[in-house]
Amino acid sequence: MKSLLKLLVGIALLAYLVVAVARFSKGENTNACRRVEIAVSDSSRAAFISDDEVRSLLEQKHLYPEGIPMNRIDLKEMEQALEAHQFILQAQCYKTADNVVHVKVSQRLPVMRILSDEGGDYFIDAHGKPLRKVKYPADVVLATGAVSRHFAEHSLAPIGCYLQQNEFWNNQILQIHVLADSTLEVIPRVGNHIVYLGEAVDVEQKLGRLKVFYEEALNNVGWNKYSKIDLQFNNQIICTKKE
Repeated sequence: MKSLLKLLVGIALLAYLVVAVARFSKGENTNACRRVEIAVSDSSRAAFISDDEVRSLLEQKHLYPEGIPMNRIDLKEMEQALEAHQFILQAQCYKTADNVVHVKVSQRLPVMRILSDEGGDYFIDAHGKPLRKVKYPADVVLATGAVSRHFAEHSLAPIGCYLQQNEFWNNQILQIHVLADSTLEVIPRVGNHIVYLGEAVDVEQKLGRLKVFYEEALNNVGWNKYSKIDLQFNNQIICTKKE
């Protein structure tokens, strides 16, 4: 008898769960959203958008879902409203069966600051798209000189991405200066020399040769012996001694 009762209870519980899941998946859940969970990725690296700002953005658009019936919450509209913000790369919103709405946001992080002779002062992200000046400090390399929007997007953004991923060069390179012929000079943090890279191609390989030169030469002769280190030609490094 007890076994039969347990079986009937199990069947009833299973039937309830099936019906509940079916109603939830069809958008028939009329229960109010009881909580909103917001998560911003890369928050340990930068804080260009916060949980509170995400909440505020949704409230301004009258899309904050807490207290709203679950079947009336438009997740797509929430995502579109969030992705219109300049520092949000992607937004993912979804519901769970416990009447909670989850909002996951990934940031558009700046990889370089541009201070152009043409008058522009802005940041670019990993895709080369411009970002307005930010209220938070961004620890990125500064690019100056003859920098057009096209050059920033197609030539400097990949360099900025590489520097962000390379701890040594991200700490060592203070500034990149773009000359009128679109060639590059690098101003390092350590040493009183200029590094001439030439055209904005094969930058990773050029910096690789420079690091070897630093380790095998400058560490022995001194970091202030040369005024210029020229890396524009393959397989050779041309140094100009200080007068």
